[in-house]
Amino acid sequence: MPRLPSDYGGQPAGAIDQSEYTPTDFDKRVDAMRILMGEFDPAMSSDVSRRTQEELPQNMYDNSPYYGRWLLGLHKTLVERGHLTADEVKDRVAALKAG
Repeated sequence: MPRLPSDYGGQPAGAIDQSEYTPTDFDKRVDAMRILMGEFDPAMSSDVSRRTQEELPQNMYDNSPYYGRWLLGLHKTLVERGHLTADEVKDRVAALKAG
């Protein structure tokens, strides 16, 4: 079985930050989108979210924050399941950035 980006077993890692974490507005929005999409399409489960995150390229997985990986996985799932196209997402992001 191929090694997934999330499989850090046996690799040097360093200390785990166990301090309290306060979710940012971004974190809360991504979590809310995931919950709402699960209501809209029950197949968009936490298992699907985990799979899409684990399929990210190693560099993207390693350099994305926790909720950033959730958002990338959500994007992939929306496109895979035909709810949106990659171009529709790109166009909407561009429109939002433009104000």
